[in-house]
Amino acid sequence: MPFLNDEVKEWIAMELASLGVEDLAVYALEAGTEGDERRVMVATEVGLLDHRYAPFGSSARYRLAMLMYPWQVLRGVELRADTFRLWAREHRTRWSFRLHHPHFEAATESPDLGQALCDLARVCAVMAEPFGVPAGRVSSDVPGAIPGGPRPIPPTADSPEDDDEDSDGVRPQEPSEAESKPTAVHVGEGEEVIELSDEERAAVPSRSDDQG
Repeated sequence: MPFLNDEVKEWIAMELASLGVEDLAVYALEAGTEGDERRVMVATEVGLLDHRYAPFGSSARYRLAMLMYPWQVLRGVELRADTFRLWAREHRTRWSFRLHHPHFEAATESPDLGQALCDLARVCAVMAEPFGVPAGRVSSDVPGAIPGGPRPIPPTADSPEDDDEDSDGVRPQEPSEAESKPTAVHVGEGEEVIELSDEERAAVPSRSDDQG
């Protein structure tokens, strides 16, 4: 890591000790227009530490500013690889890494820096908040999400009985079905149920006898 000097390493080690975490991946690159500023990304168990190492007041004094991004707020992890041939049996890979939030871009063709960039991308991809409802938000805050939870499954061709329901959700009873089913009658006060024999039941006139 050519852009990490002993002072930056010592100060970052002090931060990690104060947080009680270890560095899972580290990547540093040049930043600023003068080239004397460094940006150091340190992946830890609790979040991504974004560092700025730059002169403070004069070139003789430097400071290291850090901002921690919890993994829940990290967005848009992208890693690209482009491998091309140099000579016979020789090749080179260019690694490109990008974060949408916080914004960070890095690219290298160095094998050592490429490995460091892959380590950082792997940790960010595993630890970052997945797509869906971000932490601290409810489904109603997200466009396209249905508030109140899931909806009933709509009727399909396999369930034609749902098509017969009226606007009130009550299914009309077919006449043939109503006539085929006997109507239950409650026994009144002072009445009793009398069991009829087969001969007596056959002698009771039915609706078909009246029509005949």
